Amino acid sequence: FLKEMLVLASPGLSSPRGGAVSCVARLRSPKPLAQYEDPGPEHLRTVDGFLGETAETLRTVFDERFEEPRQAHPMRFCWDYWHVPSQYTLHRTQAASYFDEDAFAALTDALTAFGQRELGCRAISPPWLSFYVDGCEQRLHADVPQGPFAFVLSLTRWEERRFSGGETSLLRPETLDYWRGFDSSVGLERGDLVAEVQPLFDRLTVFDARLPHGVSRVEGERDPRGGRLVLHGWFTEPAPFSEGALTEEEVGEGLAAPLEALYAEISPPAVTGLLAVRLEVGADGTVAALRHLADTLVVDPSQLQRGAEADDARPAVLNAVETHLGGARFAPSGGNSSVTVPFLFD
Repeated sequence: FLKEMLVLASPGLSSPRGGAVSCVARLRSPKPLAQYEDPGPEHLRTVDGFLGETAETLRTVFDERFEEPRQAHPMRFCWDYWHVPSQYTLHRTQAASYFDEDAFAALTDALTAFGQRELGCRAISPPWLSFYVDGCEQRLHADVPQGPFAFVLSLTRWEERRFSGGETSLLRPETLDYWRGFDSSVGLERGDLVAEVQPLFDRLTVFDARLPHGVSRVEGERDPRGGRLVLHGWFTEPAPFSEGALTEEEVGEGLAAPLEALYAEISPPAVTGLLAVRLEVGADGTVAALRHLADTLVVDPSQLQRGAEADDARPAVLNAVETHLGGARFAPSGGNSSVTVPFLFD
């Protein structure tokens, strides 16, 4: 029921890859257990200005290769026109073979570092590069097997567009839990049921891959340079990692007892989704702060014990994590450390 990615007493922690990240995810300030207020799961996150100059570099490569429509070269013939009737219509190629080695490394290093530090995911899938012109779309679907989080990194000149459509559409969590809190006196429209995210240039959109999502149909543009252009893929391999003075062995030893007590308290958990937390550990080995990096936990009614209340399931898991991991004790070291621990409830 619980895929805990740390193998205690054996190597399992990895240091994050290098590369600066020009954005910081929204971190929730830790609170003492008695004062902890659940902000609810976060299924969607956007970061503007994610790549900076690298985004312009990647966009320039695309524009130059489509600048002269009468010129034939290999990079004009590398596109797969992917058409699945009533589901997908777009042009796609593997970004690794489209961009040069340095540009591609800058892209993947930034995404990988973001996934490790902000989501607790240590890898990404090979990113796709796709463009959408008149008639292209993705109808609602879900990419559950690919990874816990999907991403869309836009290279679209959105403010200069001449087309309609192209937004990333996601069913709102309230739509998926439609009857909870249903009010027959209130009418609903599309915006109440579906969230739409505009693909602004250099905007990273990260969302819970379980959510049904799609891309609204693009209409009114046939030039690839004027269409919707995005990089997309998934953050994968939720796994713990540490930075700082503590060794892997010391981290494993410090987490062993708290994790054992945590599992005993919440087993079986009546939630599904991912929770990634970061422990800020002082030189004396105590946890100075516990931050929630990513949280997509929702109640799984099929796992509720007889007599249990659905509204108590999330708080029970979150409070147990706060109590046991927040009270962890590590070996004194020569400095501060941070330990990221993701939990995947499936």
